[in-house]
Amino acid sequence: MKKIIFMLFIIIFSSQIAEAQWYVQQSGTTSALYDIEFINKSTGWCCGNGGYIIKTTNGGENWIQQGAGVTFEPLFGIHAVDSNIVYAVGFFRTVVKTTNGGENWIKVESGMLGDGRYTCVFFMNANTGCIGNFGPGYGVRRTTDGGQIINTIPFGGYPEDMYFKDDLNGVGVGGLSYIYRTTDGGLNWSSFSLVLNGDFYRVSFINENTGYTASTRAVYKTTNFGLSWDSVGHVTPFNFDVPSIEFCNENTGWAGTQAPVYKTTNGGRDWIEQFVTGVVYSIAAYNDSLVWTCGNAGRIWHTTNGGISFVQINSSNIPTDFKIFQNYPNPFNNQTKIRFTINQKALYKLEVYNTLGSKVAEIFNQIIDPGEYETTFSADNLNSGVYYYRLLSINNSETKQFVLIK
Repeated sequence: MKKIIFMLFIIIFSSQIAEAQWYVQQSGTTSALYDIEFINKSTGWCCGNGGYIIKTTNGGENWIQQGAGVTFEPLFGIHAVDSNIVYAVGFFRTVVKTTNGGENWIKVESGMLGDGRYTCVFFMNANTGCIGNFGPGYGVRRTTDGGQIINTIPFGGYPEDMYFKDDLNGVGVGGLSYIYRTTDGGLNWSSFSLVLNGDFYRVSFINENTGYTASTRAVYKTTNFGLSWDSVGHVTPFNFDVPSIEFCNENTGWAGTQAPVYKTTNGGRDWIEQFVTGVVYSIAAYNDSLVWTCGNAGRIWHTTNGGISFVQINSSNIPTDFKIFQNYPNPFNNQTKIRFTINQKALYKLEVYNTLGSKVAEIFNQIIDPGEYETTFSADNLNSGVYYYRLLSINNSETKQFVLIK
């Protein structure tokens, strides 16, 4: 009887594991949260309606409200220069700031009705930063003295999000698929539209050259810090806006839409639904495991294992061995399925190599519980030929061959 009860528990637990990979953290509000940012795996800030600012120092287990009463305007963007200096911006040209990690906040700038709104903020250092400006003058606003003097840098359009890789070079994204670039610290900006439809709301860079953005039309990738962009895939077949996108490396990223959150593990070519919530406005990924999202109704969702992957569990019975099976179909055209069994919980990778021994794809890289699994591999970016796929962990490794025919 005990054995039967135990097996029933395992089956029920396994059926719920997908939902359990993401869970809600208590934000203390039911109003919309628009931006979230972490400076390490423990410390982060989030801002939203009503001038609401919260901070965590334990990865979101507890969120503590800061700056109450400093402003009541909605705050759309927050950026931490370091553990002490943080800026947040929002409606009516509102700028608030802390220099002691949030113990005290001050209002640096505050406008009035008709002044528009600030959409995003990025400070290259403690004093110099740029702010997206939707309102009179448009473009961006720039300061070099921590906000005491903020000057307008006007141009047609305005960034919804910005990123600077150093004191001079920055990239912004905005409506109608516009890309904005500066090479002189924000004094001058160039701009161009990729496709003249679809709106960009977020940009995510994983290094000094490679970044991603997305719209209803497609996910776009740059490898030269915004000079050119290529379409790499689609988040969803539905006509949903993509208010947020975040990558932690060239393979793994997350995207928030008007309903579900999605994840990719192959550089944006394919996306799998994670969970259904309201609008997700911002995503922060510390690595491929620790991820936070924020959105409407004060929701903060968090995962400690990267969320749901392309791996589909077929059986919760614990296998007796580690084994990878021959893919099917084989040969294949573009897509094939790979089945495998594992008997120990561990970090597993499924990688694809060419005949020269070079890795050409990583299908997944994650901690997996014992069970029988199946995953789909899409070879859209590979040429016809012979390839090898290898499943490995710290203790085991097994390789098989397959043939791609296009």
